[in-house]
Amino acid sequence: MTQYATLFLILLPGLAAAATLREALDAAVERAPQARGLEAGREEAAAHRYAADRLFPGMPALGLGQREGEGGKREFELELSTPLWLPGQRQASLALADARIEENAAAYAARRWALAGDLRNLLAAAQVAKAEVELARARLENDRRLADEVARRVAAGDLARADALLARGEVLATESAVLEADSRLTRALRDYRVLTGLAVLPTEVVETLAPRSAEAMTQHPALDSARRNVELARAGLELTRRTRRDAPELGVQVQTARDVSGADYQNSVRFGLRIPFSGEARNRPLLAAANGDLIRAEAELAQATAELENELQTAQAELANAERAEELARARRQGATERLRLMRRGFDLGELSLAQLLLARGLANEAEAATARAGLSLAAARARLNQARGVLP
Repeated sequence: MTQYATLFLILLPGLAAAATLREALDAAVERAPQARGLEAGREEAAAHRYAADRLFPGMPALGLGQREGEGGKREFELELSTPLWLPGQRQASLALADARIEENAAAYAARRWALAGDLRNLLAAAQVAKAEVELARARLENDRRLADEVARRVAAGDLARADALLARGEVLATESAVLEADSRLTRALRDYRVLTGLAVLPTEVVETLAPRSAEAMTQHPALDSARRNVELARAGLELTRRTRRDAPELGVQVQTARDVSGADYQNSVRFGLRIPFSGEARNRPLLAAANGDLIRAEAELAQATAELENELQTAQAELANAERAEELARARRQGATERLRLMRRGFDLGELSLAQLLLARGLANEAEAATARAGLSLAAARARLNQARGVLP
């Protein structure tokens, strides 16, 4: 990490360091609003489960009444009523509550997987920027040494002053490249900090390619979340089918009354059952809405399956291309390095001009940078394939 990027991170308050990629992912999940909202949703889902497991579907109600008439007639009423479960409604409510808990857990895992993809992309960009800074600084050191050598040979009369100006121009151009690379690294680190709240990149970011497994794809977080959403919609539809009418109510009424003033009060107890009617005007919209939720959930599952299969095939093809590109880049670097060695010998013997040497150095530097980028692209391709397979750090 460059001194400018390091200073930038030191000046940021409240930052911590991550030792591993998993710790960086944990930090990103902790900061993500959606993930925190899903964590809060666990309590909501548990509350629905608690409510569905009660003896009655709702809270009882207490009613009080008093009536007075001519001649001292007076009545007092106390009524306690409670809603009742419809046949199969309680089991359907429990199934819906369990489905909601499982869907929430699956959605949390899917969100964590999505954040892992964001983290992998940011780390890949940061590694590229870091490599560019290191390569630019190494080139700058080499250019400065060459400029000093050219200056000595110009002073000795071996080279023209134009060569010194050319060498100095190369130093200035490389210094500008260092600044540009450092700015890109600073931006990459800032993006990483926004996602994770951490100050330092993980020490180990190169991932090992996870083995291919059909079972692993069936457990893919995104697919599992989509499947759980389908199960939730089915449970909702079943509860709607079981709730064909509003909840019936069972009531107990205690009445104390007297007919005339001075007479004794007579007590009576009355039991009542209130059963609301069922009808298409009530049920059809509810069933249509619940069935629509199920259709949408199944469509989303099919779409997620197709998208992940396409992503997996793309990631596999990209990995194969990255492996071949890395091999070609290493072969190119080997040839450019050997050519530079020969050109350097010719320049030292006075057989070649500085311009020819700088051209060879430029080609060698480009080959070195291409090799570094190819290596990082290969590592990123492995990470993307792990991501497509649903493998978390």
